[in-house]
Amino acid sequence: MVGALALCAPPARAATDVTVSPLPGTPDASPRTQISFLGAPAGRLGSISVVGSQSGAHPGKLMAYSTGSGASFLPNAPFLPGEHVEVRLAATASVSARDIRFTVARPGQISGSPPIPRSTRPPLPPPVPHMFVSRPDLQPPVLTPTTNELRPSGADVFLAPFPIPPPGQIAPPPPTLLQRGPVIVDSRGDPVWFHPQQGGSAQIGLRVQSYKGAPVLTWWQGQLLVPYPGIGLGEDVIVDSSYRELARVQAGNGYAADIHEFVISPQGTAWLTVYAPVLTDLRPVGGDRLASTLDSVVQEVDIRTGLVMFEWHTLGHVAIVDSNVAPLKNVVYDPTHINSIQILRDGFILVSERNTSSVYEINTRTGRIEWTLGGDHSTFRMGRGARFSWQHDVELQANGTLTMFDDHHDEPLPPPKPPSRGLALKLNLAQRAATLVHQDVHHPTIVAGNSGNVQSLPNGDRLVGWGSAPNVTEFSGNEKVVYDARFQRPFSSYRAYRFRWSATPTLPPDLAVIRLPGARQETVYASWNGATEVARWQVLAGPDVTHLAPVGGAPRHGFETAMTLGGRGPFFAVRALTAAGRALGTSQTVKPYPILSANPG
Repeated sequence: MVGALALCAPPARAATDVTVSPLPGTPDASPRTQISFLGAPAGRLGSISVVGSQSGAHPGKLMAYSTGSGASFLPNAPFLPGEHVEVRLAATASVSARDIRFTVARPGQISGSPPIPRSTRPPLPPPVPHMFVSRPDLQPPVLTPTTNELRPSGADVFLAPFPIPPPGQIAPPPPTLLQRGPVIVDSRGDPVWFHPQQGGSAQIGLRVQSYKGAPVLTWWQGQLLVPYPGIGLGEDVIVDSSYRELARVQAGNGYAADIHEFVISPQGTAWLTVYAPVLTDLRPVGGDRLASTLDSVVQEVDIRTGLVMFEWHTLGHVAIVDSNVAPLKNVVYDPTHINSIQILRDGFILVSERNTSSVYEINTRTGRIEWTLGGDHSTFRMGRGARFSWQHDVELQANGTLTMFDDHHDEPLPPPKPPSRGLALKLNLAQRAATLVHQDVHHPTIVAGNSGNVQSLPNGDRLVGWGSAPNVTEFSGNEKVVYDARFQRPFSSYRAYRFRWSATPTLPPDLAVIRLPGARQETVYASWNGATEVARWQVLAGPDVTHLAPVGGAPRHGFETAMTLGGRGPFFAVRALTAAGRALGTSQTVKPYPILSANPG
């Protein structure tokens, strides 16, 4: 009977190989690192032993990921700089044993700035922002279309403008009347939603993503370190379609999230970039034996728990001699400069590193670089016109093409520098060949010093954000410019996107009512920051706040709609209506604001 049962029993399940971060051989893990085990539920993990070569055994607690795909071991005390750590995961019936070792970093500092000659050009006049009677607290930068052949599509432009230093200057001009922050504008340049920064923080990278099955807005906010090294120390924000905050995602292991990438996965995890200052031997590139160096780090973070699920360090996988930049005395060295992450098929990501002019496919189970595109050690033959340099926003599209913003490609051409361009390449993985599909070049040409992106749109068009140049351009499938718009200097946007977005704010609409001296009529100004479904404004008026009736209205016209009425108050309110006449929201009731003089000067 026992033998018969044995013959009928299902075959034993193979043990799972769990990915442990920091990955084996990591040369500069954070002293405050957690030990991440990804690939099996917390209950299936065996006993865990963590021992530092100097600090000894580290007790701690195991905390499960909300995804059910693993857990992090949080040591009770940090590790010591420079020590080696051994992590042992005991085997169980469903999990393979793991025995890994990594080294703890000697922390460096982000300090210094390369010498930049000051410009002798006269300063530019300050830009004139949008200004609104109903929302005088909002003064968003102006994006002015110069070409607009688009039919109304419902897709708006998403930006996060901030002032940048003029060429040859170290700091941007004084922020007089220069509000900055995430902004949505329609194709005419009219604001739809503006979220001005608070205090000294900056916001970067506004876009639409999906979280828990619903569309959300995301952006980075924090301290922006410009012009060098061009990174940020902050966190990532998620808000819903009512602009209510859902989460703030912070990097783990004692790091701060950087501006360059924030991607929400279908599993509800976040992929983000980190710049970690560590002491590194820079003698191979002509630097000091131990100098502050920025390690470009990739993290996957469980949004609900904040636990780090995966971590990959560029140092230890990409040699610093591959860098296109040389170290400077007393200035933190940035050899690679990660600026985009794309989630590929299960277990693989695509990473762009600007300062090596290379794109890397990374196996997240092993940390191994599977292939390299571009740079000095490309595993692909680069066809005519396919070479690129200082690239940003690299994405593999569903049709197999690879798109990127090529800040300036390095074809062997005489000066002046080749223009920046939106670039699409065809990758032949079998033959390891990259060929040019198309390029989008602005006229007049633009050479972007940094930043930029290319977004492939559903209709086959491509939206190009020109990074440090204050331009946004949409190209049709045949490379024709169908939309081009420009900020006033000194504003630019790290990336630019076009999305469909439907939102109804939790706050009510805003209004202001103005009556000029001696006039028998009022002008009503109505707006609703962030509302996307308003087609018409209805004005309500009456003798008191409890007796209001419709007295007129007008179609919505831009962010703020002005309507003139003939003395129906003295109390007024406005109601936002959809195209079908459904009420979306009603403002507070106000009395006219008296203008004491038509010529106050």
